[in-house]
Amino acid sequence: MLILALDTSMAACSVCVYDTDKSLVIGANQRFMDRGQAEALAPMVQDAMKMAGVGFADLNRIAVTTGPGTFTGVRIGLAMARGLGVALNIPISGINS
Repeated sequence: MLILALDTSMAACSVCVYDTDKSLVIGANQRFMDRGQAEALAPMVQDAMKMAGVGFADLNRIAVTTGPGTFTGVRIGLAMARGLGVALNIPISGINS
């Protein structure tokens, strides 16, 4: 199973593509930032997916941090996860930060 994981809850923006069959991170991207996660997240997701060598249709689940963390940061991650989950018709899992 391939999981796209997102974390924007604190002073960073992190994206990971994880292969559960291999127990291996196959693509990742992280930037420390106090602001700007909304603008940075989508390009970071694209970069991690490219690094992993998989397409969005290959994903089986999206995981996203739900807090604790900054209100705006949590909303950014949840909005991206929800949008991708609906578009790809795959489940979303909330993970405590």
